[in-house]
Amino acid sequence: MDVLLPSMLNRTTMYDLINSVLDTDKEPRSGNINFLFHDLFFIEPVGVTVLSNITNLLANKNVRVTYTYPPIDIFSKKQALCFLDDSQYFKQYTGVAVRPYASIRGTTIPLELVSIRASYQWFDKVMYWLAGRISVTVESLANIKMCLQEVFNNINDHSTQSIGSAFIQHYPNKNRVSIAISDFGVGIPFNIQGVYPFLNDALALEKSIEQGFSTKSSPRNRGAGLDTLIYNVVKNNQGYVYIHSNYGILKCKPTENNSITLESELTPVFYPGTLIEVILRTDTIENIEINEEEFEW
Repeated sequence: MDVLLPSMLNRTTMYDLINSVLDTDKEPRSGNINFLFHDLFFIEPVGVTVLSNITNLLANKNVRVTYTYPPIDIFSKKQALCFLDDSQYFKQYTGVAVRPYASIRGTTIPLELVSIRASYQWFDKVMYWLAGRISVTVESLANIKMCLQEVFNNINDHSTQSIGSAFIQHYPNKNRVSIAISDFGVGIPFNIQGVYPFLNDALALEKSIEQGFSTKSSPRNRGAGLDTLIYNVVKNNQGYVYIHSNYGILKCKPTENNSITLESELTPVFYPGTLIEVILRTDTIENIEINEEEFEW
């Protein structure tokens, strides 16, 4: 079965791609799927992780996945294809990049399948990279690191998956960093509705960011919570958090008076798991200098 990627792959267009490959039970529509990349013109970090989730699920279902893209001379002239190649997508799933000179861009942390167990080490790498990109100390990013770790804690708490796809891009001209992390697990609402069955998917997402909320029975299993992610990214950083899980969407944005506005909605389009996009402002991160102690001998 041929699957044509859209000209723009982002949060708006990802649903058609997902539905063309998977049915409502997350089962592949065919045992042989050929991705066609000829029309791809633009791809965002979310698109990279969603495409990775799809490809990874198909591999786990023993689906034969093939790729059709333009000849190398035409491929090399298409920015989106080069960006995807440099992001390590093709190398991740075929073992080799399309172009022999494909290389990781300085503005990105390449696509990775990050396990819960390895997420702490991965975030260490991300924080050193980001500190270098925006010229601050690693210590300046401590709160951001803690908050983003909650995304993986969330995958651990609300998913049947132990691995999430992650991709990060820095937009220096916009003073922004986009962090996309997604998985194709059961989704956040599933476990919350096990405790509060009367909540729809949108209200379940609102419940998930309440301070101190957890579906875990033991306090030792509870992380700082998604509320910490929202507070530090949106209120302190003036950034943005977007969550889509199953039929629920939650948008968290800053207001002019330095508070947080939450917008939740039920949507007719289904996301088979959890997608979290975090937009950080790099111009609001305070550089914290660490002074070494002076010793007298």
